[in-house]
Parts: sequence; structure tokens; C-alpha cells
Amino acid sequence: MEISALSFLIAFQLVGIQYLLIEMKKIFDNLTKSADFNRKLKQRFYNSRLYYVIISSVIFPFIIIDMIDILQGGVTFYIVEPTMWSFLLDIFNYSTSLLMILLLGTILWIIIYISWVLNELGNDSYQDLIKFDIFSIDRIGGLKPFRNLILNTLVVYFVSITLAIIAYISPFSIFTYESFFLITLLLVGVGFFLMGVGTIRKISRGRIEDKVKIINKKYETEDQKLMDFISEGNAKEKLDELNLLSSTLETLYTERDRILQIHSNAKGYDIITIAKFISSFILPLIAYLQKLFHFSIKTIL
Repeated sequence: MEISALSFLIAFQLVGIQYLLIEMKKIFDNLTKSADFNRKLKQRFYNSRLYYVIISSVIFPFIIIDMIDILQGGVTFYIVEPTMWSFLLDIFNYSTSLLMILLLGTILWIIIYISWVLNELGNDSYQDLIKFDIFSIDRIGGLKPFRNLILNTLVVYFVSITLAIIAYISPFSIFTYESFFLITLLLVGVGFFLMGVGTIRKISRGRIEDKVKIINKKYETEDQKLMDFISEGNAKEKLDELNLLSSTLETLYTERDRILQIHSNAKGYDIITIAKFISSFILPLIAYLQKLFHFSIKTIL
């Protein structure tokens, strides 16, 4: 294991987790109009037992693998040189490894938590609570900070996986549990991105469609008034009112077309979003392919 990469990884994870916690607090404190719902979001994060389940499921397999490796004669500093300093160095080595896994599990918990929030916000019963500005410049109703949180979480997550591949995966034994585990985490990140963009798209288009329905209902009401005027046969006597109705209908029609255009543009993502995701996702792929290349070279030789 490359100690320098592991040390940098732990430092990066600590800074990344702290950054994500600060961003989550800022966003979730003002995400919806309901203070009770915002409080529910925070309580779910800090009081959920699922966090401990995730951490345990991430750490225990690695502990078992390390123990089996030692019992089967795996090389440790103490085996090479049986001194107190070697023993302490082994303890430090395994402790930092477990700390890295613990922090990676914490980042995974943040992803699962944000996924739960996305699922709640995607529920029709909660969508009216979301602060949404249909004419926001970000074209997703002012939800850009939440989308940025998803992307920033993925950047921290993918970079952590990249450094974990560099530190943990050996070119001599690339097809191991560690490899399978880290690749699985990589796929979880892809699913998280798709879910995040999909939910933001669903919320944006849902709220815009609600606005269109209101306009349609108003249009039908005003159109019926116009038809009533025409059927009464006294349109000339109420010309001003007739002109007002015609103007109202024209305005509603124009407004509906404008909002439908906003609806078609509310994709939940843009070029920058895709570029940021791909650039962060490709890092662990490159790291793993490099390990695979070295493994192939050593196999041939």
C-alpha cells in the first residue's frame, strides 16, 4: 500500500466531508417552505441508525480480509523484523487503512442520505413545499445549489475512490475483493448522478406543468366568457369588455407558449454539469486501468 497516497486520501476525505456538511446545512436549511420538513431532513442525517449499518458493512469485510491475510502468512513489518517499532508501524498502517475506509463509508452515507432527500422531494406530496422560481436564470427553478451539491459530493466521492485505488489495489493482484468493492462504489456514484438529475428534472417540469395547468384553466374560463358574449348577439354593445377578453386570451396564450418553452429547457442538467461529472468519473477509471495495465505487463513478463 502506498502510504503517501493513503495519507493524502485521508486528509482529502476529512476536508471534503467537512465541506459537504457545511454545504448541506446551508442548502437544507432553506430548501423548502416548511421549517418542520427542513428539521426532519437534518434529524434523519444525524440520528439515523442506517449510518452505523453502512459503516459496519464497509469496514468489517476489510477487517476480515486483513485478518485472513495475516493468518495465511501475509507480509507485515513485524514479520520481516519482529521489533516493537515494526509492531507499532503495523498498527499505524492498519489504523490509517481503517480510518480511510471509515471516511469513505461516511461519504457513501452522505450520498445515500442525499438520495433519500431526492426521493422525498420527488414525491408529489412534497413538491409544493419546495422553493421554486419558475423564471430562475438557472432554468431549474432555483435548484442549482442543490444540483451543485450533488456534483460536489460526486467529485469528493470519485476522487476518494481514485486515491483508494492507488493506495489499495496492487498491480500483482488486481482482481480482489477490494477491486470489486471500489468498482461497486463507482457504479453507486453513477446511479446517484442519474437519480439526482432525474429528480431535479421531475421537480422542475412538474412545477412548470402545474403553472401551465393554471393558465389553461384560466384560458378556458375566459374563452367560455367570450363564447357566451358571441352567443348572446350583443357583442357590439359591450365592445370594450369583448376587447378586454380577447386581449386576456391573447396574453394567456402567449404566456403559456413562453412557459412551455421553459418546460422544454428544464432538462435538469447542462453542458457544465455533464462535463464536471465525466471529468470526475474518469479519474478512478484511469487509475484502475493503469493498475490493470501494470498487471498485464507483469503477467506477460
